[in-house]
Amino acid sequence: MSKKNSSTQNKELCLEFQALPAFAQRLTSYIHFKTEASAELIFTVLLGVMAYASQDKFDVQIKNGKTFTSLYLLFLARSGSRKSTVFRLLMEPIHRLEKELKDDFLLKEKFYELKLISWETELKELKKQYSKAIRQKTYVREALEALEECQRRKPEVPARKYLTKNDTTSEGLRKVLALGSPSLLLGSDEAGGLFDGNLFRNTPVLNSLWGEGKIADSRASRDNYDVDDARLSMLLMVQPSLFDCFLDKQGRKAKGSGWLARLLHIDMEQLPELCDIPNACSWSDEPGLEGFFTILTKHLQDGMRRREKNEERICVTFSSEAEAVWNSQSENIQEKIKKGGELQHYDDFGARFMEHASRIAAVMQVFITPDSRIITKDVFMSALKITQWFMNHFISKVESTREPTDAEKLLTYLEDNLVNNGSYEFRRNDLIKKGPYPLRRSERLMPALNKLEDEEFVQLFERGGVNYVKFTKSKMEVREMADKTNTPLLHSGSLAMSKLPIPE
Repeated sequence: MSKKNSSTQNKELCLEFQALPAFAQRLTSYIHFKTEASAELIFTVLLGVMAYASQDKFDVQIKNGKTFTSLYLLFLARSGSRKSTVFRLLMEPIHRLEKELKDDFLLKEKFYELKLISWETELKELKKQYSKAIRQKTYVREALEALEECQRRKPEVPARKYLTKNDTTSEGLRKVLALGSPSLLLGSDEAGGLFDGNLFRNTPVLNSLWGEGKIADSRASRDNYDVDDARLSMLLMVQPSLFDCFLDKQGRKAKGSGWLARLLHIDMEQLPELCDIPNACSWSDEPGLEGFFTILTKHLQDGMRRREKNEERICVTFSSEAEAVWNSQSENIQEKIKKGGELQHYDDFGARFMEHASRIAAVMQVFITPDSRIITKDVFMSALKITQWFMNHFISKVESTREPTDAEKLLTYLEDNLVNNGSYEFRRNDLIKKGPYPLRRSERLMPALNKLEDEEFVQLFERGGVNYVKFTKSKMEVREMADKTNTPLLHSGSLAMSKLPIPE
């Protein structure tokens, strides 16, 4: 994608580089210098690996209690955007640690197999002795106790600990979380296959993991996998067309269930221009990247040790200044998602806006000051801007893929056919005959008209026994209407050529 695009798409979809914390600016600039990847891609991957490293060590305190630091991130871009390059670079310490865990598991597995052979030999001999004691009716209790004691000493099968999965089903995810890997990153730079499987069709499981960290398996099955105190982050990359195809099939369910509002996604196809990185060629911060990897690895290892010791997670809190901003912003969002507010149609994301921002703020803070538990005002302000960036992409994607309502279809028709109609007044019977096809029935048309009248886009009235619809909020002004219909300005003040409501 070129730096400048002739598209007139909203500039609010663009990443503001200065909105990022200083450490993220330095890392993004250096990785851009090293890979030539976009800042949007680099920062999204940075945020994903940071969230995963933090999720089993930290929680964050918000108004309604503690919540997680896990994030569900999705990056949409075509081939050639260097998704794989950046993904491999920033996932390297995680993959390195995972390899160490695998090597440790293989050693434990060999030791287990040796112990199992010895145990099985001992068990076999004790079974013989118990059988003999029963036949001879002597020392039966002693033989039974020895057998039971041996059975209790059966070597425990070592659990393979996974840090990441790049492909799974809903059942597979449940199993790996329940069997030794309760903190997981679902990460892939080629995630198209995941959207063809059943994982994203079973959204209640993903929603539960995002907010509760548990799944109760109610199926009457031998393979029951109850998940509790789990943490899951996602860092997925996919072609935009594949995700759009998924939304065509599953979008209504994904949005209706609330899963889409839990997903923070960026669509590079919607950007009018790429984020400008100041002085991108002058950065040299290899030590900074290594320092970042050191913090990331430490957070991961601390989270594992915390689980082994069964300790509580560290709870990150807001400074008094940050908390004041949090409260003010929360009130602002609550007003916007009310009926008539600018976010009323996106209240699903709006209701989670503050939690998203809090999670992002906590994740960034524990990398800026690894030994501090306090989120500063500056970091939280940055998190708010980043969350707004994600929400703008959510709104844009929802608008580009959702089916328009009947009222919206009718509004578009009225605007598009205003000149042909020759006035701002439409006969209602003409709308039934020539209007949007789905609305050519009175029982379907009238609810849409009533809704538009309630919102003061139209006025319904009767004149001479004929029902009319007056388009009072058309985007076309009277002078433009007169020009396009060749109506002399002398006559453009008539009632039919006026947008003003007819007096009651």
